[in-house]
Amino acid sequence: MHPDLEKLIQLQKVDSEIASLTAEINALPKHVKQIEAKLAKAQARVEKAKAAIKADEASKRRHEQDIQAQNDKIAKFREQSSSVKTNEQYKAFLGEISFAEVEIGKIEDKILEIMMAADARTAELKAAEAELKADIAEVEREKAEAHARTEVMSRQTKELNGQREGLRSGVDESTLQHYDRVLRGRGTAIVQAIDQRCTGCQVLLRPQVYNDIISGNVVYSCETCSRLLYFVPDEEAIAKAAEEAAALAHSSEHAWMFVPGIGEGGVFAVFANSKGNASMKSYDALTGVFLEKRVEKNANYQRAFAEQLREARNLFVDEANLEEMYKEQLPPEILQDLQHQLPERPANPQATSPAE
Repeated sequence: MHPDLEKLIQLQKVDSEIASLTAEINALPKHVKQIEAKLAKAQARVEKAKAAIKADEASKRRHEQDIQAQNDKIAKFREQSSSVKTNEQYKAFLGEISFAEVEIGKIEDKILEIMMAADARTAELKAAEAELKADIAEVEREKAEAHARTEVMSRQTKELNGQREGLRSGVDESTLQHYDRVLRGRGTAIVQAIDQRCTGCQVLLRPQVYNDIISGNVVYSCETCSRLLYFVPDEEAIAKAAEEAAALAHSSEHAWMFVPGIGEGGVFAVFANSKGNASMKSYDALTGVFLEKRVEKNANYQRAFAEQLREARNLFVDEANLEEMYKEQLPPEILQDLQHQLPERPANPQATSPAE
C-alpha cells in the first residue's frame, strides 16, 4: 500500500475521534444550562410557597384589623345607646351592634380558614425546600462531572491533535489538500475498494483503475465521490474495512440507503436526524415514486430504524437535500444513478411489459 494512504487511514481515525470529542465538549455547556434550568424551577417553587405563606399572614393581619374596627364600632354604639331618649334610637343602636357582631363572625371564619391552611402551606414549603436542596446537590454534582469530563476530553483532544500533526507531516501536500477537502464535504475522505467498487459510494470502478489501486503504487480517488481509495488483500481485513465503512456511513446525520427488504424490489431511503427527531423517507426502487415518511420523536435514525439499516446498502447522492426537491417522484436520471450503484439493478416491470 502507498505510504501516504497508510497515514491517511490512521489520520481519518484520529480526525473522527477528534470530531466526536469536540462535539461532546461543545454539547456540555448546553447540558449544564439544562440542569441549571431545572434548579431554577425548584427555586421558583420555593419562592411561590413562601409568597403564599406571606400573603396568608398579610391577609390574617388585615382581618384582625377589621375585627378591631368592628369592636371599636360596638363599643362606640354601646356608649351612645346609654344616652338615647327613645326606644327607636335604642333599637337602632342595637341593630348596628348586632350587624357588627355578625361581621366579626364572618371575619373570624376567614381567619380560621387561613389558620387551617397554614399547616398545608408550611408542608408545601418544606417539601419545596427539600426538593431544592436535593436539586442543588444534584446540579453541583453534574456540573463537577461535566467540568471533569471536559478536562479529560480536552487532554485527549490535545493528544490526538499531536498524533494528527505527526501523521500529516509526511503526506504529499496535494494529497493532503484533497483529503481535507473531501473530509469537509463528505465526512469520510478515504475508503476501501472492494470487488471493484468504491465502498463510499458503491460505484463500479474501471478495471485499470482498480488494478492500479490493488498495486498500491499510486494514490487514486473515486471519480464519482472523490474519496481516496485503498486496497487490503487480506479477507479478514476486507470484512473489517467494510464494517468500518458502514459504521462511518451510519454515523452521519443524513444518509441515503438501499433497503432491499421493503416491497417487491426494495426502496431507496433517506435517513436523517433533525432537531432531536429521526426520520426515514422512502421511494420505490423500481419507479422512484414516494412511498412514505416515518418520524420517530426524541430519537436518532441509527437506533430508531436499526432493523432497516441492518440490511441497507450505502448510496452516494451528490445533490444536497434531494428529498426536499423531489417530494413525490425521483427524476429518471437520479433514479437511474441510484439503480446503477446496486450490484444487481432492480428490474422495472414497466420496462419489460408489452405496449398496450
